[in-house]
Amino acid sequence: MEHTTDERIILNPAYSLREFRILTGKTTLNNTISEIELKTKLCRKGDGFFCLNMPLISAAMQAVSGKEMAISLAQCGGISVIPCSIPVDEQVKIIKDVKRHKAGFQEEVVCFSPESKISDVIDTIHNTGYSIYPVTDNGMCNGKLIGIITDKDFHPVNHKDNTVSDHMIKDLDVAEEGITLDEANEKMIKFRRGFLPLVDKDFNLKAVVFRKDIDKKLNFPNELVDEKNRYCIAAAVSTQPRDYPRIDALIKARTEVIFIDASDGYSDFQISTLDYIRTKSDIPVVGGNVITAEGFMHLAKAGFDAVKVGMGIGSGCTTQETKGTGRGQATALMDIVKARNEFQKQTGNYIPIIADGGISNTSHMAVALAIGADTIMMGRYFVQYRESAAPLHRHPKHGFVKEYWMEASKRARNYGRYDSSKDIFFEEGTEGYVPCVGTIHESKNIPETLLKIKSSMSSAGCRTVDEMHKNCKLELQSVYSLADGAVHDIIVK
Repeated sequence: MEHTTDERIILNPAYSLREFRILTGKTTLNNTISEIELKTKLCRKGDGFFCLNMPLISAAMQAVSGKEMAISLAQCGGISVIPCSIPVDEQVKIIKDVKRHKAGFQEEVVCFSPESKISDVIDTIHNTGYSIYPVTDNGMCNGKLIGIITDKDFHPVNHKDNTVSDHMIKDLDVAEEGITLDEANEKMIKFRRGFLPLVDKDFNLKAVVFRKDIDKKLNFPNELVDEKNRYCIAAAVSTQPRDYPRIDALIKARTEVIFIDASDGYSDFQISTLDYIRTKSDIPVVGGNVITAEGFMHLAKAGFDAVKVGMGIGSGCTTQETKGTGRGQATALMDIVKARNEFQKQTGNYIPIIADGGISNTSHMAVALAIGADTIMMGRYFVQYRESAAPLHRHPKHGFVKEYWMEASKRARNYGRYDSSKDIFFEEGTEGYVPCVGTIHESKNIPETLLKIKSSMSSAGCRTVDEMHKNCKLELQSVYSLADGAVHDIIVK
């Protein structure tokens, strides 16, 4: 980079993702849209990587990532990061609810004993939405299976004072633990059941399988699931020592990845938090956010499994206006990708990079991947969907909208992210509304977004994200060339 005599000052401008365009490469039968592979590395895990089936992550924001978002995004092959600016018990509950929603082999199930009241069953059905439950001798999920109780086995008014033993089904179809999900599906078809208990040789309940979970597998072939066929989910923590109990709870809840949530990740506090996590678990940990090669190397050398890149470029972020800190996302990514490649040459370790911020549409997503990002984290993009955690309103001018507030706003009170407290906090983000565009799964939404990314990769002559990193060519555009690339000189209908 060009410098002045004062080496502290860089005169070359920082660039936004929107200032670059991808140059076309050769399209072959190997990289047509139907052949494009969107699977990509999220972070290191053990000797390999934890991968997503598509490169999108919903941001750790109160308005964005909750239960419904996490479920829907996992169904598409991505992952949500549950924010740490909510109480830890609420954060853990979301994780557990997501894991239970589509469980495959579900080991933690609500059970009843024969002595339980039907009124308790009614309350549980109302609170959980589930309609079938195992009955064990001790009412625990590790007890001896003696029956099942469903919402069709009793009258909710006439029988509410009865016990479960008066109405439970004792004629059971079961399978032995250790069978595969496909084998469980075959047995449910054979038994004509939508529910299959798995037991050990002593008939103790070990797990259950629901037919509806298997049916969902057919609807979402790219879903992101763990080794027990449960949806994957990530969660955030701050660098504050007061979050150590949160870390313990997230590890116990079996979240897949922990994201350290900080506005400025180039700090010793990140290292201290990582050190604490490593005393508890080998769970993958993502550090950040950083915007310079030095910041990346600080986290890479410490042993982080992935690094988030971006500062002051969110749609409602005022950090650059308030503090004067930040950097254009394209320049930040280019600087850090170069450092990532040098680090890999020196150590043999590849550190995945997450582009976080400055991404408004699919062209920005494609450019970020082309520069070298492995995955893309977004807030504004995801808050527009019905599944986002934000309230839905009917706006007098804009129709249905979703509320959207930054984690740096007074509403979020995410003091941990900004190393502050109520007494010294100042806002670095705004509140507003975003038009609601429907559900994630509508063809015009996530499916179309992924189709556009695939089309961009195909035009670049690349079949995978790794090939984008190695072979894709980009070019900085002038103001006039960008204007030519937009709709112009016509009256739009």
